Amino acid sequence: MQSLILDNFTLVNGRYRVIRLLSKGGEGYIYLAQDTLNNNQIAVMKQMYFGVDELQGIEQDYQIFSGLFHPNIVQVLDFFWDQGTFFVVMNFVAGETMKDFLRRQTEPIDEIKVLNWALKLSHVLRFLHARPRPIFHADIAPDNIVITPNQELVLIDFGIARSGFEAVGLREGYSAPEQMNGILDESCDVYSVGATMYKCLTLRDPVNSDADPRAENPRVSPRVSELVKKATAKSKSLLFGLIPMRYKNMDEFIEGIHKCFVGAKV
Repeated sequence: MQSLILDNFTLVNGRYRVIRLLSKGGEGYIYLAQDTLNNNQIAVMKQMYFGVDELQGIEQDYQIFSGLFHPNIVQVLDFFWDQGTFFVVMNFVAGETMKDFLRRQTEPIDEIKVLNWALKLSHVLRFLHARPRPIFHADIAPDNIVITPNQELVLIDFGIARSGFEAVGLREGYSAPEQMNGILDESCDVYSVGATMYKCLTLRDPVNSDADPRAENPRVSPRVSELVKKATAKSKSLLFGLIPMRYKNMDEFIEGIHKCFVGAKV
């Protein structure tokens, strides 16, 4: 098995020259690279391992990802196999990850800012979910969100995203409980955004479902606390679906965020 670590100046696929390692993503390592065909193109190159069971449909998925155009989604430019390893080339997004931003903070983020961030992420995810073949990111977390110099949010790392309904990949504290059983739907991404909100509001990683950010940060308002708890509810529903517990899709979640802005019950 080929190492995920690439030396600087390595040429991959006869075209992409590695400049330096940027970060470790959900399924591999992300590098800053140069496209030698035009010399001016700076790209992010992501290398991943896939088991035999995961190979089926992976190229079809990335064909779909490469056709996505949204200002808040990293653009997939190329994907290929090189010496038995799968690579994805994406445009380089200037800025820092939300994880790095939060690491520098000494106090939790103001809830209005967190609500605005959640709203932006929710609209991006609604765009993905509304594709003819729905795409679920499945790995929303602070290290997969870049804050650009002009304070925009860009969703990165399609390492475990899927254009189908089979869940892959788990991130403790950020993945919905049902992903453990291979279930993936819109509500799973709602859960992950709610968990990311918890992190921003407390500067702590969520440990359990239904986590109350007010327990760590009393300055969080009750309505925002309820929003986060409902977004990260352990179960989507009770009594065979008769009693909803978690927002089932981004439309419901967005409505809940708007209610927080006006002080209504979520």
